Amino acid sequence: MSRISEAIWMKNHPVAIYRSDSIPEGAAVPGSHCGIPRLLVRVSRLGGISATDNEHSKCHGSKSGFGFGGISDRYTSACSASVVPLELRDKYKHKGAGQSYFKNPDIALKQMEPIKDYGDGSDVIVFEDLDSALAAGRPIEVVVFLVDPTRLTALMQLAAYSKTTPGPAVIMPYGHACQQIYAIPRAEGESDDPHAVVGMTDMYARRFIGKDQLSFAVPFKLYQRMDADVEESFLTKGKFKINFDTCLRDEPRDKPEESPDE
Repeated sequence: MSRISEAIWMKNHPVAIYRSDSIPEGAAVPGSHCGIPRLLVRVSRLGGISATDNEHSKCHGSKSGFGFGGISDRYTSACSASVVPLELRDKYKHKGAGQSYFKNPDIALKQMEPIKDYGDGSDVIVFEDLDSALAAGRPIEVVVFLVDPTRLTALMQLAAYSKTTPGPAVIMPYGHACQQIYAIPRAEGESDDPHAVVGMTDMYARRFIGKDQLSFAVPFKLYQRMDADVEESFLTKGKFKINFDTCLRDEPRDKPEESPDE
């Protein structure tokens, strides 16, 4: 078990994401429209390994989110996410008014533009239990935790613990769930100042995870820094452990418990 998992008492599996030339033998492969349940959620709950290729990625968003070449027409995708003006509905073949997440397609497109596209659809994306992926020396690009708000709080602070540059250690950008757990954090890994990415704010994909869960995805080099920081960080301190334990209990406490002096 990784030091991070042990320190925040993880009840599920952190998930390593990497690429391969082919689907590994015995890997679970998505058969439904959205790959999140069979890929991220299955491995988080059960461990093991899941994978998909371009052929088995049915959702158009996954072409970008899972690194299969990108969404072919981002403006049409922006229309789907926004209020679609009547004059554009016939042109872009929309049956309705769009999801109305943004006031208009131009605003939606500005939120989508920073999301990088990867690949050409010729390889495979693999999700594997982090411990086994580390033991096997996999070419890990991203590590994803599915966590409740209390563990998310700890992870967010750990990401900031040894950050030497100004600004937030964690971002929460708009995107499809697959983009938030892979494409966006992979791009962060290309930066000298990588950020962790909070996700699963895609309302469609939220149906597949717990009501109190969000994803916390980090490029592998940030994961390594965080894991190395655990032993000297706040995570080992008595005051933090008491507060952390209290927050994980089912019922809130009206009166704060006494914390030991550090």
